[in-house]
Amino acid sequence: MEVMMAKDDYDVIVFKILTYLYRKLKNNYEDETYLYPLTNDFPIYEEYFLSIFEDLEEKKYIKNLKITKAWGGDVVSYDLSKVKITGEGISYLRDNSRMKKLINLIKEARTIMSLWN
Repeated sequence: MEVMMAKDDYDVIVFKILTYLYRKLKNNYEDETYLYPLTNDFPIYEEYFLSIFEDLEEKKYIKNLKITKAWGGDVVSYDLSKVKITGEGISYLRDNSRMKKLINLIKEARTIMSLWN
């Protein structure tokens, strides 16, 4: 029996972010309303949402992340409009076993699978 992952599971969020950025890169596709916390696609708080982006940049899966923090470390602003997936991010999306499982679990991923062919 296959276990479904929660919509707010770290791997699900990472998969959706990287898949969107790959589609954006390959097809010059952009949805200016997609990458936002507290939405159906990303039902998580802003702090968690941004920490995932920071983690993805640290792992070199994305680049051009712009986050401005106050003296105490609180985020005062961020800009995701220039964020791009890297070659390492594409490889992770294609080759990671957890990401491969998510392709079959997340319905919007099925259409994006066609980009890999």
